[in-house]
Amino acid sequence: MSSVFVIGSTNVDTVLTVHRHPEVGETLTATGVSVRPGGKGANQAAACASAGGSTVFVTRVGDDPLADRYRRHLVARGVDDSQLGVVPGPTGQASIVVDDRGENTIIVVPGANAALDVSAVAALEEVVQAGDIVSLQLEVPVDVVRAALELARRRGAIGMLNPSPWRDDIADLIDLADIVVVNEAEAAQLGLDDDRVVRTLGADGASWGDVHVPAPRIEAVDTTGAGDAFTGTLAASLAQGLDRAAALTAAVAAASEACLEPGAQRWAPGV
Repeated sequence: MSSVFVIGSTNVDTVLTVHRHPEVGETLTATGVSVRPGGKGANQAAACASAGGSTVFVTRVGDDPLADRYRRHLVARGVDDSQLGVVPGPTGQASIVVDDRGENTIIVVPGANAALDVSAVAALEEVVQAGDIVSLQLEVPVDVVRAALELARRRGAIGMLNPSPWRDDIADLIDLADIVVVNEAEAAQLGLDDDRVVRTLGADGASWGDVHVPAPRIEAVDTTGAGDAFTGTLAASLAQGLDRAAALTAAVAAASEACLEPGAQRWAPGV
């Protein structure tokens, strides 16, 4: 089985539930609040490990009390934390507002994620092997993402890019990626339709080339983290040698399950 190197963000999520999202200038009373593990990189790493992938997570956390809890959580989920570094200051944070339909809005404070630099990629130069998967998102500095995709090319690994949150200056990153995972809105902005593009289609499942996998019909509680569950599970499935149809089926199932509870992740038991 190949390894998956997830390079990305770690955030502590504060999730507020509301009946509906507020209008600009409006104040609403939340119906609930919880603090959960999040961050696109960590979400995908946890999903990858949960799906049976041999998962190494490259990230940075702060020196605040929640950072140690997060590390213990990741290890309990089966993630290799040997490339997790600690820097002065706060761990990344996100504030997430979820309405009764399960739709969300998110505001991210980068914190320690901004301290992830190309030296973290250089440390993998002799570690990443041909056939491994290097999985990336855009909640960390773009030069780190670029260096990681270039590393994947040099080492004969598969570079997987989830260009989220979207930004317009990433044409070179798209060119470097072997697999690009996008949702419907990102696909429209991408303006690319080739065999590298995996599309998540919400309630309609996902597609990759001429392969389409429908999603089960569910009553979504919260869509936060569904895309990350999809991407992490897809990486794990491909690393285990599954074909496109089987990998998409596993990824769609994981994304659907993620919609059935609030937040992107839940803390590992006992952490």
